[in-house]
This record gives sequence, C-alpha cells and structure tokens, in this order.
Amino acid sequence: MTQPHPSHLDERDPAKADVGNIREEVDREIAAYDGLSSLVLLVPEDQWDEFLKLSGAEAGDGEVSYRGVTLRRGAVTAVVAQEGF
Repeated sequence: MTQPHPSHLDERDPAKADVGNIREEVDREIAAYDGLSSLVLLVPEDQWDEFLKLSGAEAGDGEVSYRGVTLRRGAVTAVVAQEGF
C-alpha cells in the first residue's frame, strides 16, 4: 500500500523532520529563542512524561524549569512559545 502525500493539513514541521525525540525538539526551540529569560514553552500533553524521562527534570504542578526556561504541559501539537496564547 502506498503512503498518501502530505497535505495542507499535515501538522508536522518539515524543519523538525530530523528531530529524534521531544527533548531534542525542546532544545531546538530554546536555541531559537536564545537570550529570552522569560521564555515559557508549551510541551504537548501526550509527550510531557517522555520529556521528563529524557531530560531528568522533575515537574511540579505541570511546570518545570529546564535550561533556564519554563516549560508547561499544554494542549498543543508541537513545542511552542506561550506568547500569543
């Protein structure tokens, strides 16, 4: 069976095609926003536990500090900055 071609509804970011796991995706987002001490990133709820396991971080009340950035569990499909929500 052939795979369907990506459509405009494909939610995956082509720039993140080589990202191996959720921790790597978070690291890339932190690097992209380098220097923002008040940065808050939302991590997809379904990948939150995996991120905690891979990073060794311990969350309290759905929030964790990682590499100087605040991460929150969110109803999102990819790691995104909280600004604008």
